[in-house]
Amino acid sequence: MGTKEIKKCSIVAGAPNDCAAFLKEHLDRGSYIIAADSGYLPLLAAEILPDLIIADFDSSEKPDLPCEIITFPSEKDYTDTFNCVRYAVAHGAKEILIYNALGNRFDHSFGNVLCLSYCRAHGVFCQLIDSHNRLTLVDGEYTFYKNYRFFSVFPFLEPCRGVRITGAKYTAGWYGVDALDFPRDDQSALCNEITGDRCTVSVEQGTLLLAEAND
Repeated sequence: MGTKEIKKCSIVAGAPNDCAAFLKEHLDRGSYIIAADSGYLPLLAAEILPDLIIADFDSSEKPDLPCEIITFPSEKDYTDTFNCVRYAVAHGAKEILIYNALGNRFDHSFGNVLCLSYCRAHGVFCQLIDSHNRLTLVDGEYTFYKNYRFFSVFPFLEPCRGVRITGAKYTAGWYGVDALDFPRDDQSALCNEITGDRCTVSVEQGTLLLAEAND
C-alpha cells in the first residue's frame, strides 16, 4: 500500500447520477480525492482532477490523466468503491466522504452502505453523500444541520436502546417517553423534520443509520 498518509479522503463512485454540479460545490478539493472506476467522469465534468483512480475499468475506459492509477482485474473479491475505502483506511484516513454511491443497483448501493460499518470498525468517520441523500452511522451522539429536507433513523443490523432525538418535529416525547427502544426491524422513526437549524440524535446501546434526504 505504500507510505502515503491521508487525513481526509473524498471518494467518488460511479453511480449513474448527474452529480458534477454537486461535486463542484461540495467536494473538499484539499482532501485526497480517489475516483472509483467511472467516478473520474463526474470529477472531470466538475473540473476536478483526482489524485488516484482505483478501477477494473469495466464501466469506463482507462483515461490518460496525470494521476496515479491502480488497476484491478474485473474478477475480484471487492468492488472498486470498497477497494478505494480500504486504500484510504490503510493509509491513515480519519474521515472518508463517499460521493455518488447510491444508484440504480441496489446490491451496489447496499454494499456501499456497508462501507460505513467497515469504516466505523476501523475508527474512521464516514458518510455517503449526494444531492438527494446523506447517510451516517451513529453509535453515540451526533449533531447535524438542516442541509436536507427530511431525516430518518433506523436501527442498523441490531436493536437500539435509549434513542433520543432533539430539535425535530417528532421526538421521544411525541410517544410520551424520555427515550425510545427500537427492535432490529423498526421503521417508526422514518421521515422526520428538523424544526430549527440543527438536530441531535443519540443512542445508548446499538448503532443507528441516520438517513438525511431530499425529494
